[in-house]
Amino acid sequence: MSTQDQQQESGFTLIEVMVVVAIIGILVAVAVPQYQDYIARSRIVEGMNLSSSAKLAVTEAFASGGTVPMDKATSGSFTFVPTRSVKLIEITPSGAIAIDFQNNVAPEDKNTLHLIPTNDPDANVPKAIDLSKPEGSTWAGGWSCRSTETNLLPQLLPSECRIAK
Repeated sequence: MSTQDQQQESGFTLIEVMVVVAIIGILVAVAVPQYQDYIARSRIVEGMNLSSSAKLAVTEAFASGGTVPMDKATSGSFTFVPTRSVKLIEITPSGAIAIDFQNNVAPEDKNTLHLIPTNDPDANVPKAIDLSKPEGSTWAGGWSCRSTETNLLPQLLPSECRIAK
């Protein structure tokens, strides 16, 4: 036998390379949307964290003034500067907090998360308490992000904010 016959060629065939490229393409097609949702969910949590000063303002206004329109009662104690992810945080007259996200987080008209004052924050669909009306006088200070007013896409909501069907 000659030395040429003993040498084997090494390397990948075209079919093997095409199979590897196809597998990588499938993995990327699955991973990229999951990663984008992951990033959007982290921005939703950022908005919830930024709302803590609004929750504090509502709690203090309720403790000192009782059942009054919360948007007016908190006007001097809460301000918000927009961020790259959060467009607006506002306190409604009922005491609920609306968090509007930028278009890079969620599409327009599907970008609002509501935090509601409630006495049963762990309920699947908690009953919101209107802090501007007499029935709100029994509020114990609980908050929930499981509001029927929220219009964010379900896959963007943190797990504790999803309403089980």
